[in-house]
Amino acid sequence: MLSRFSGPLWLLVFFSSGLKADLLTDANFYFGRIAITNNSIVSTTTVPVNGNQTSTNHILVIEPGQPGVYTLTDLPPFANVSVSADVPAFSSSPLPGTEQFTITAVDIPSTLKADATGSVQFKMGGTIATSGTGGSYVSPADYMIVININITY
Repeated sequence: MLSRFSGPLWLLVFFSSGLKADLLTDANFYFGRIAITNNSIVSTTTVPVNGNQTSTNHILVIEPGQPGVYTLTDLPPFANVSVSADVPAFSSSPLPGTEQFTITAVDIPSTLKADATGSVQFKMGGTIATSGTGGSYVSPADYMIVININITY
């Protein structure tokens, strides 16, 4: 049997900062459409900022994902910005009896430099993992994960 799960996996990005700045989404981070052929061990798929998606164990990529592209605005001109993400982050599907995904790592620059207008664009990729517990992923279904991005400048 090909899959216990075959569906898209999206990432929602939330921005936290005690400072005045805005985060614009230029392109959504998308892990693609994947199939999980066996959930008896942890499997992963990684979408790095260069877009060359890789997978381990029992995840098959049906439709490749894409890194997210984001722009920070309303920063002071030429500000040095530190960026981090709160991981791990977990999916929360309302479907009963389904396993969840975990974001185990993110691929983002740790520091950025704003331009003269106080803006800076960056890409974000990451790695998700299955539970590896043997449970099922409901298919077809959309899974969403919310991740917090922290900035300081």
